[in-house]
Amino acid sequence: MSSGEPVRLADVVVIGDGPAGSALAAACHRRGVDVVLVGPDLAWEQTYGTWIDDLRDVEALPDVAAVLGPTTESVAVHTDRSRELARPYGIFDNASLRRVLRDGVEHLHGRVDQVMSAPDGATRHRVHVAIGSDAEATEFRARLVVDTAGWPSSFARRSDTAPPAWQTAMGVVLPVPPEGDLGRATWMDFRAVGADSGSRRSSIGPHGVTTFCYSLPVHDGWMVEETVLAARPAVEPIALLPRLAARLGRHPDDVLAGAIRTEYVRIPMGGARPDDDQSVVAFGAAAGYVHPATGFSVTASLRAAPRVAEAVVAALAATSSSSAGDASPVSDAVWTASMRRTRVLHDYGLEVLLRQEDDQVRAFFGEFFDLPTEQWSSYLRIETPPRELAQVMIRLFSASSWSMRRRLASGNPLAFARLLRP
Repeated sequence: MSSGEPVRLADVVVIGDGPAGSALAAACHRRGVDVVLVGPDLAWEQTYGTWIDDLRDVEALPDVAAVLGPTTESVAVHTDRSRELARPYGIFDNASLRRVLRDGVEHLHGRVDQVMSAPDGATRHRVHVAIGSDAEATEFRARLVVDTAGWPSSFARRSDTAPPAWQTAMGVVLPVPPEGDLGRATWMDFRAVGADSGSRRSSIGPHGVTTFCYSLPVHDGWMVEETVLAARPAVEPIALLPRLAARLGRHPDDVLAGAIRTEYVRIPMGGARPDDDQSVVAFGAAAGYVHPATGFSVTASLRAAPRVAEAVVAALAATSSSSAGDASPVSDAVWTASMRRTRVLHDYGLEVLLRQEDDQVRAFFGEFFDLPTEQWSSYLRIETPPRELAQVMIRLFSASSWSMRRRLASGNPLAFARLLRP
């Protein structure tokens, strides 16, 4: 850093100004922490969905309705049979969510290109921020640094470099709902498509991977999205366009021409958690908060932000103001011991799904959504206590056919039983 570049002090620098970073910065700000949120201030253009009851008692959202766009009291699911899930679901109003989360938070529009930490934590972290196209720069001396800029984290180390599975999707926003069942709120539709309707393996899309359709009202129209739940390696989103067009009974060129906008999705599923013993904390998707069964992470970050902010306050209070705070207890708050055990169970479920054939995937979700709502709902949260999650998995195992049980045990019943042991 040149002598002409300014140096600023801060308790915490949060790298990344998406929903996770904004939520954590807001939670720290509410607790009197001198926090700076750093990011390019790009529009949040992705479609973020949520089960509305998961937002209950989220500290940052005293008025949940104020940050939601279209909502629905129930959603349809079509697997090996059709059902209506009587659980309210909604799409975030991204502009409103940004405004609420960033209220009062110092937000620096820039890009962090370097974080330098003293090996023993005796001095503050040096965080170099490039601002604007003219390469103007600012350096922060921060006591804690949190990377929330998405997966994989740029500044939080991972020793486990195993490739994740990928959820990919190709979506279009149409000016009016399509005809037929896709014109009503649908969370998963694995049913036959077009000329494939007589085929038993009719949900198979590109590269032999099972796909489903997600169809919901959004702020500017109606989103219809063809989705690969998880695949390794990834299926490119554009490869899903012909299948999406077939669902709509239209030519791919006609689908694109009639769309208000398009959406291409790539989400890492089951990526490894960052290492524990390091000076930069990861949070949100950068920390692996993406749920291995859904690809959702925004609501999990909103729910976790207050807990992590409390750990930040405690870490700052425990050390001298001239030195770096201990990142370990903050990392432990990001991934509590309970959540780590839960993640093992979720990762197991993901690997089971990756090995299934098309009709087996549909049968699995058929059994899954036959569970009581409170049970399948708990499976879809990353912080569900492991004992509770194991009970859901046991309930699903017990209710399944013998062929499904064999697949869930993955050929190693003893290992499966140990995994579910409370």
